Amino acid sequence: MTRKPTVRRQFDQAFFKRYYHDATTSVISADDVFKRACFVLAYLAHLQVPVHTVLDAGCGTGLWMQALHDIDHSIDYFGFDPSEYLCRKHGWLQSTVAEFRTRRRFDLVVCQDVMQYMPAAEVERSFAAIARACRGALYFDVPTSDDIDDGFLDMKRTDRKIHVRSAEWYRRRLRKHFVNAGGGVFVMPDARTVLLALERGR
Repeated sequence: MTRKPTVRRQFDQAFFKRYYHDATTSVISADDVFKRACFVLAYLAHLQVPVHTVLDAGCGTGLWMQALHDIDHSIDYFGFDPSEYLCRKHGWLQSTVAEFRTRRRFDLVVCQDVMQYMPAAEVERSFAAIARACRGALYFDVPTSDDIDDGFLDMKRTDRKIHVRSAEWYRRRLRKHFVNAGGGVFVMPDARTVLLALERGR
C-alpha cells in the first residue's frame, strides 16, 4: 500500500525544533539512538563485521555521532545532510544521499529516517550510492505503512509530509545490494561475515 505524500519537506530550523528539540513533540531521543547504536555494534561484532569507520547518511542533529562517541572513541565518523540549516550549524557536508560521492568505503553506513522524504527514483539512486560507499553493513530504518497499520507509530508526533511505503517495497530495493541480517541491519554480499540461516531476514 502506498499513500500519497503532501508537499516535500523543508529541513529548516522549525522542522528540527519540532521533531528533535522539543520534548513534547520530538520523534526520537538521544537515549533511543544510543540503544540502537549499542545493538548495531554488538550485532555486527557477533556477525564478525569490524566497525572502525561509520558514514551517517542524513546525519541530522548528530545523534549517531554522539552515541558512537560515547560507545567507542576510536570510531572514525563522517556525516552529511541535505539541510542547509544543519550544515551551517554543525559543519556537516551538505549533500543528499543520492548525490553523495566518495572514494572511501565505510565499515558501517547508517541511514535512519531519511528515505521517507524521497520520491521513488531518488530512493533507488540513494541505495546505489550507499552500496558504493559501504564495505560492511548498513543500518536502515524508515517508517512504513505496515508500522502505521499495526499502530506502532505515534501519528500525533509522526511527520505526515512523507512518502509512506510498505516494508516489502524497501526490502525489494535493498535486496539489489544487500543481504538482510534482521534488526534493520543489512550486510554487503561480499562482506566477510558469518550470517547463519536463521539470522537472515526476508
